[in-house]
Amino acid sequence: MDTETLRTTLEDIGLTQYEAEAYVTVLELGSASATEIADASGVPQARIYDVLRNLEGRGYVETYERGSLHARARDPEEVVEKLDAYADTVTEAGAELRDRWEAPTVENHQVSVIRPVSTIYDRAEEQIADAVNEIEIALTPAKFEELREYLVAARERDVVVKATVTGVEELPDLDFEGAVTEARHRRLPTPFLVLVDRMAVSFTPEESLHPRQEYGLLVNDYSLSRMFDWYFQTAFWEPWPQVYSERDSGLPRTYTTIRECIRDIIDDVNADSEVVLTVQGQVRGDGVERELTGRVLDITYTAGQNGPALATFTDEATITLETPDETFTVGGWGAMLEDIEARRFVVEAMD
Repeated sequence: MDTETLRTTLEDIGLTQYEAEAYVTVLELGSASATEIADASGVPQARIYDVLRNLEGRGYVETYERGSLHARARDPEEVVEKLDAYADTVTEAGAELRDRWEAPTVENHQVSVIRPVSTIYDRAEEQIADAVNEIEIALTPAKFEELREYLVAARERDVVVKATVTGVEELPDLDFEGAVTEARHRRLPTPFLVLVDRMAVSFTPEESLHPRQEYGLLVNDYSLSRMFDWYFQTAFWEPWPQVYSERDSGLPRTYTTIRECIRDIIDDVNADSEVVLTVQGQVRGDGVERELTGRVLDITYTAGQNGPALATFTDEATITLETPDETFTVGGWGAMLEDIEARRFVVEAMD
C-alpha cells in the first residue's frame, strides 16, 4: 500500500488529515522532534504541537521532552485492531446494502411491524408534531404525561385532539387544559393508539407477558387507517364517559367527524332553525381542496335508539349545504356519494 492510501485509510478510521500525515511521519522517523515531524510531514509548525498531543490522547504516539517536544510511535497493535474493525464494518455495510436493495426497508411499506415498541412511541411523537387537523389517541395516564407537551403544541396549532385515558379504575388528576379538545376515561386496559390526520397510525397492543412478544404497527395509508378510526370510535370513544371538554354552549364549535357534528345540530335543523356551517375538505373524485360556508338545508343520518349504535358508523351520514353560489352534499371520511368529503366542520351560527 502506498503512503497516500495509508493516510486516507487512517482518516477513514477517524484521524484528521494533519493527524494522519504526522502519524505516518512518526512511524517512518521512529522518534523525532516536533519541528522535524512538521518539516517531514508538511504539517504547519503552528499546528504540530496540537496535532501531536491529539495523537497522544488517542494512543497513537507518546511525547516527551528532550530540550524540546519529541514524539515516538506507540505499539501499533491498537491501531491495527481499529483497522481490522473498520474492514469488518465495510464488509458488513456492503452486505447490508445488497440486502436492502433486494428487500425494501419497512419505510417503503404502508404497514410495518416494528420492534422494540419504544420505536412506536418515538414515531407517535413525530406524528403528533406533524398533525394539522386531528389526533385521536388512546393511552395510559403515564403516557399522557409523557406526550402532553406534544399535544399542547398541537392544540396551539388548532389541531382537534380527542384523547381516551385508559387502564385505571380511578382517573388521576391530569391536566387536560390546553392539551386536548375532549377527553374520555376507559377503565379497562387498552392498546396504545395514535391516529393522525386520517393517515398515520401508531399502535401497540396491551402490555405483553414477555418482551419477545412485544411489537407495534405503523400504518401510513388513508384507507387502512380508517379501520383504526372505527376501532377508536366504537371501542375507545363512544361508550365511555366524557371527563373533559373545551366545548361549551358558545359558537363557533369545531368537529372533525360528521356524525358528532350532526348529533349537535340535527334537532335544530329538524326544528327549521337556521344553522350556518363551514366545512373544509376536498371535492370527491378530483381531490381539489374546498372550504364552503352555507346554511344546512337537510341531514340524512341513521341514529341509534340509545345513543350512537354501531350501524351509525357505517350507514349514510350526509349534510346538504346551501351556499350563496350552489348547493352541495357533504360527507365525512370515505364519502362515496356526496360532492364533498369533509375533514372539519365548524358550526358558525344557530338561529
